[in-house]
Amino acid sequence: MKSTPVFSAAEWIASNTYGGTRISAEAEAAVSSFTTMWNLFESALCENRASVAAFERVVNRCQPDTIPGDVAQSLKDCITFWRFRYRTPHGFGDRFLSLNFRNGDRRDFVESVLSADLAPPEDEMLALMIIVYRLRNNLFHGLKSFEMLNEQVKNLDNASRCIAAVLTVIPSEIVHLQRRGEVA
Repeated sequence: MKSTPVFSAAEWIASNTYGGTRISAEAEAAVSSFTTMWNLFESALCENRASVAAFERVVNRCQPDTIPGDVAQSLKDCITFWRFRYRTPHGFGDRFLSLNFRNGDRRDFVESVLSADLAPPEDEMLALMIIVYRLRNNLFHGLKSFEMLNEQVKNLDNASRCIAAVLTVIPSEIVHLQRRGEVA
């Protein structure tokens, strides 16, 4: 049987869509990493049904005192990134509004966490998951143009790092204990 080359979405998009040739390699990699990490996160921690209620259950399983220092720093870096990205001297800017919060997405809660210079780790983790969820919904439901994807590289990279940190600190069957530095 003849070997078929691996399908390249980037090549297909470049050949068949208006504007598709302008997707940067970095944007393609960021989208790929994010979708892979989201898949792991949703299946490992949300029983394949991501929602704010599922994130609240995840946070309830978190034991902040047991979070390794490097992972705690990763979570801090994630929240700091979004504080700078979404806050303005006068409140919250267009980037925050473009998260397109829906009813039940706890926008007020996310705003309060991002507005605070210091919030409880559990609140920060929940706010992070909600932000990542909004990014996921915007990406998967077509609210980004090809050109806009190039502007989302740092945002999606930060979201992937955030997901990795959450997966590291919340027990699941996917992340092996040995890989979290614990003895099996």
